[in-house]
Amino acid sequence: MKTISIITKIFLVLVGLAFLNIAIQAFINPQSVMDFVNVTLDNISARNSTRAYYGGVNLTFALFLIYGAFKAEKTALILSSLYGGGFVLGRIYSIAIEGQPSSFIITWLIIELTLTLVSLFLLKKQYTK
Repeated sequence: MKTISIITKIFLVLVGLAFLNIAIQAFINPQSVMDFVNVTLDNISARNSTRAYYGGVNLTFALFLIYGAFKAEKTALILSSLYGGGFVLGRIYSIAIEGQPSSFIITWLIIELTLTLVSLFLLKKQYTK
């Protein structure tokens, strides 16, 4: 097995586990996820939406990335780059129109940008000649 393939597998499993961690937190206690950004989930619909997005979406992404690490690396890397890139786009747009967010959000911007760039780098290394 090529070194880049091993690195890709490790990367995808780690990202999948990170998404899984968020999903589990959101399913068990959606308020705990939103506490990081000072949002209060004060009704059933708000908790339902948080469980659906942070819980359900992250769970399915996590499971696919872990599966993809072994059965669909290219597709998993594309998904990872799109997911991270979407967050980066939204955060940069928000910063442009509203200004500087908290350090928590800046940290996540850096994490999501890194996720996107590493995914694109691995795609390029593995699938272009």
